Amino acid sequence: MALLIRAEDAADILTMEEAIDAVEAGFRELGGNPELNAPRRRIMTREGARVSVHPGGVPSLGGIGVLAHSEFVATSTENQTYDHMGRPCVVLFDTRDASLKGVLAGRFGVKGVPATRATQLRTSATSAVGTRHLAREDAAVLGLLGAGAEAQYHLLAFAAVRNFTKVKLFCRTPETRTAFCEEMQPLVSCELTPVDSAREAVRGADVVLTATNSNVPVFDGSWLEPGVHLTSIVGGNVGLMNAGLIKQRRREIDDATVERADVIVANSREQAIQDQQGDFYEPVEKGILQWDRVGDLSDLLTGRIPGRTASDQTTLFKNNAGQGVADIAIASRIFALASAKGIGMEF
Repeated sequence: MALLIRAEDAADILTMEEAIDAVEAGFRELGGNPELNAPRRRIMTREGARVSVHPGGVPSLGGIGVLAHSEFVATSTENQTYDHMGRPCVVLFDTRDASLKGVLAGRFGVKGVPATRATQLRTSATSAVGTRHLAREDAAVLGLLGAGAEAQYHLLAFAAVRNFTKVKLFCRTPETRTAFCEEMQPLVSCELTPVDSAREAVRGADVVLTATNSNVPVFDGSWLEPGVHLTSIVGGNVGLMNAGLIKQRRREIDDATVERADVIVANSREQAIQDQQGDFYEPVEKGILQWDRVGDLSDLLTGRIPGRTASDQTTLFKNNAGQGVADIAIASRIFALASAKGIGMEF
C-alpha cells in the first residue's frame, strides 16, 4: 500500500544537515547518469497562475518521481512576489519495482522555522552543497542580502557547512533586517548584525549570498573581494515575458560579477539556456561569458570539472532552478523516516 504523508504530520522530521546530504547524494548520482533528471518545466496563464514540475530520480535513496507546485506570480520592475501559493505535492515511486511509494503533500521544513515556501528546504540545501564545495574552508564572514523566507533557510543551511563567526544582513527595510536578526539569532551560533547597505554586507565577506526576490542586480560586482564565494538563487522569468507580464529578463547579479568569477557552477546549464535566464543569458549575448564556462553541479561533485583551486579565486554558484533530483532526494529521506515512525495514511 502507498502512503499519504502530510507535512503537518511529519513536521521537523528532517534536519538541515540530512537535507543537505540527501541533495548532494542526488546531484552526485546525476553525475553518473544524466537520465536521472530533466530540467524544470512550467506552464502559466496570462493572469499569472503558474505550475512548476520537477522530475528526478535518486536510486541510492530508492526514489523516483516528480514534485509539482503552484503559485500566483505578481511582478514589478524591481521584484517578483507570490501572493497565493498552492499546496505542493511529490508523487514518489520505488526505483526497484516502479510501485507507488506514496504522496507527500505540503511544505516540509526544519525545526524552529516553519516552511512557508514550496521549495524552501530544497533550495537552501542545494545552495549549501555548492557552498560546501566552492567556498574557502576558512570562510568566517557571511554577507547576506535578503531577509525573507529563503534567507531564513539559507542562513541555517550555510551555518551547517561553514563555521561562520559573523553574518552581515541587509535588506531594504530597516525594521525587517532588525527583526530577522532578532528572530534567527537563537538558531545559529554566529553573530547576526543588520547593516545599512548592500555594500556594507559585501565588504569583508568571505561568502556572499543573495537570497532575494529581485528582478534587478542587488549589488555591484566591483565590490567583491578576492577569494570570495557568491551564491545567487534567482532563476529566470521567460514564462512571464512570454505571457506579456514583464518586459526584461530577471537578474540578481550584474555583468561585473559574472566577468570577475574565476569558477562558475550552476544547478543546470541546460536549464539556464532553456529558460534564457538573465544572469547568464545576457552576459553570453554581450560576449562577456561563454556557455562552456558554466559547469554543472553534478559534474563538480563527480570531479569532471574543477572547483576552487586557489584561495584568491572568486567562485560563483548559481542555484538557477530547482532540479528534481534534489526534490526526490529530500522526499525519499522524509518518506523513509516517516514510514519508519508509522506516520502516514495508507491508500
